[in-house]
Amino acid sequence: MVTNLSLPQKDIVRVYRKRAAIEDIIRELKGGFAFGKTDSSSFFANKARMWISVIASNLMRLMKSIALDDQQQSWTINTFRDRLLKIGGRVLLSTPAR
Repeated sequence: MVTNLSLPQKDIVRVYRKRAAIEDIIRELKGGFAFGKTDSSSFFANKARMWISVIASNLMRLMKSIALDDQQQSWTINTFRDRLLKIGGRVLLSTPAR
């Protein structure tokens, strides 16, 4: 690891791990909750949309902490949606017998 920080090694590793964790949260917000989507020309509308994304993310994290076991805690929002929230089904096409 190359850095210009003048901290003990353990502190440098801690700083970079926290930074990586924050980047993962931002990536999840952008991918799973459209956090970066600013399709309105109004600053306040975009701000409200971002706050709704943050609140939805926090509620999802709470739901994950309550509903999932330790192994499933690392699921991304898309995995959580696909496995638990989306209802699966099978479409069958049958033709009448002739």
